[in-house]
Amino acid sequence: MVDQAGQKNSSALHYHFGGRDGLLQAIIERHNETIESERSQMLEEIRTHGRTNDVAAITRAVVLPFARKLDTSDGREFLRIVAQLSDLFDAWQLATPNTPTQAQAAFFMLAAALGDLPAEMRHERVTTFLMLVSNALALRARQIELAKPLPVSTGQFIVNLIDMSVGALTAQSTLLKQ
Repeated sequence: MVDQAGQKNSSALHYHFGGRDGLLQAIIERHNETIESERSQMLEEIRTHGRTNDVAAITRAVVLPFARKLDTSDGREFLRIVAQLSDLFDAWQLATPNTPTQAQAAFFMLAAALGDLPAEMRHERVTTFLMLVSNALALRARQIELAKPLPVSTGQFIVNLIDMSVGALTAQSTLLKQ
């Protein structure tokens, strides 16, 4: 990570951030403030309008604030870092000091909106949704950074990502038919 940052002195990383985990946490906190603020407004609107079972609205509240990070080089770097932390996504239900509160509220709201499924299946779907979104956004970020030709505009990409996510979240479970 020190080499990726273009630094020669690894002790500076430890001095300023306490190591790799501290650096990652600092990067995430820096970006999460704007994401959490926008998501808070979107979730409040969902609650106000009695749409807490609207999977599409909740999915937009998760994806849109996150996807806005595609607009800047710094934001795209953040998206690529978040995707690398996917082994932590399964713990979205656990309250930790590092868990963004509005993100967690959205995940709980989303799981509740999938109420026809058993709790363990809802948890699995939310976790897989998080992986899908973070990896898709990270890939798009890398494509933008490398100036690769993109088949659709970023706006179309985001709408399609939301549509695919809603489809995956609300898909009929063949496990329940067995």
